[in-house]
Amino acid sequence: MKPNILVVGDLILDHYIWGNCERISPEAPVQVIEVKKESLNLGGACNVANNLISLESNVWVCGMVGCDEAGKTLRKELESRGIQTEGIFTNLSRPTTQKSRLIAAHQQVVRIDREDKSPISREGEEFILNFAQHLIVESKLQCLVLSDYQKGVLSESLTQSLIALAKSHYLKILIDPKGKNYSKYKGATLLTPNKKEAMQATGIYINNEDSLRDCIVALQKMCELEISLITLSEDGIAFIKKDSIRERNTQIEQVPTIAREVFDVTGAGDTVIASLAYMLALGRSISQSVYFANAAAAVVVSKVGSATASKQEILTYLKRNNLLDSALANTEFLKIFDETIPHLNHLNKQINKILKQQKPNSYWDKWIKGEDFNVFLDSIYQLKRENFKVVFTNGCFDILHLGHIDYLHKARNLGDLLIVGLNSDDSIRRLKGASRPINNQKDRIAMLCALECVDFVVIFNEDTPRELIAKIRPNLLVKGADYKDKEVVGREFSEEVQLIEFLEGKSTSQLIQRIKES
Repeated sequence: MKPNILVVGDLILDHYIWGNCERISPEAPVQVIEVKKESLNLGGACNVANNLISLESNVWVCGMVGCDEAGKTLRKELESRGIQTEGIFTNLSRPTTQKSRLIAAHQQVVRIDREDKSPISREGEEFILNFAQHLIVESKLQCLVLSDYQKGVLSESLTQSLIALAKSHYLKILIDPKGKNYSKYKGATLLTPNKKEAMQATGIYINNEDSLRDCIVALQKMCELEISLITLSEDGIAFIKKDSIRERNTQIEQVPTIAREVFDVTGAGDTVIASLAYMLALGRSISQSVYFANAAAAVVVSKVGSATASKQEILTYLKRNNLLDSALANTEFLKIFDETIPHLNHLNKQINKILKQQKPNSYWDKWIKGEDFNVFLDSIYQLKRENFKVVFTNGCFDILHLGHIDYLHKARNLGDLLIVGLNSDDSIRRLKGASRPINNQKDRIAMLCALECVDFVVIFNEDTPRELIAKIRPNLLVKGADYKDKEVVGREFSEEVQLIEFLEGKSTSQLIQRIKES
């Protein structure tokens, strides 16, 4: 289900000028920038709306632009992303807010702002309020987001009117606040101030857990919030629900940040409020909503410039960083990604176990039978599109021993999932003689499937796995080190081949010989 969400606030066009600097001007001690390219991004409330689009929401944006070229460009940029723009008010007497950034050698040199911060006109207020009222009824909105950048749109009267309107229709209303006067946000569901903003609004300096709790409680009481929340940068997000507040011993909840790499924090706040709005609009708990928002922000700060995070990117990030083992990432949480995870009938259970890194309930789940093979291939192709690294190896694996286990563990550690191609009984007899295999193929399948490091087992009846590799097309093909200077069958269908050293003295042939000698 796609939630219907309206974003109201300051619409900003971000203009980037990219260039190189190789000399200083003879006219003044300033850099001379040779322009190489220019680009446009959505800023302010537009970026919040764009983040919601990336999260697969139906989005309308409300705000104000001027009757100028920047205003026309901004509308086109919004519409090209699928954001509804009929709620934008055109003001003939002021410019569209535009921020131009000059960047050389990956460093911002200067920023030029074109804007008018005077309060919106009465006519503009009425236009936005009437549009919001009409949309709530006609489109059955689930959530209203106010993005305040103090550019004049969200006056105190308009903000209070929108809050009252949302509450009268039992809608969640989330606000990204600015400035010191938080009285205009009174009655919202929640605000998303950062630590500095929260301290300015309450006058409480945060330097430990007690002062953090005092600040969160003060925000709740000051603005009569349903949920009081503060974003804490590298320390994550802290929050408390209204009905949990007591005079003493109030316990706050804090979800730590999960970012691993930070390149640019631009727009991270927009991503957080968009993610919270998306989850709350779907009826999710605030705890799961905050966990989801933290993951979305982690994806965004790993990019350069105002960016967005898709559900696919969020899921991949959580999986790659072993974050799906959290109690918050339960079955209900994973349903958010249902459209991202391929529809694979009974194979869905095994795909979900890979994503959550859980042990299998039954080792037979990993065996891909012939009738399931095409569906299995579809699932593998989907996982590869989500940047999962697929590893393939093959062998007889007759009389499973430590050498096999060590080899398979090493292979699995080279990627995100391991597929084992297993020679059938007939294939082994042709290769090794009538006395082999010692264990029949069903027994060998069961033993391989019981290994945690093995994700899927596929039987092949040919002498080599070439046809199987051609169909799977793994990212990495793994063989034993004895294949050095030998041709590896199927290497043309894999992006990479890697050889793994065997444990010395561990082989099926040696084991059989020792049994005979005993």
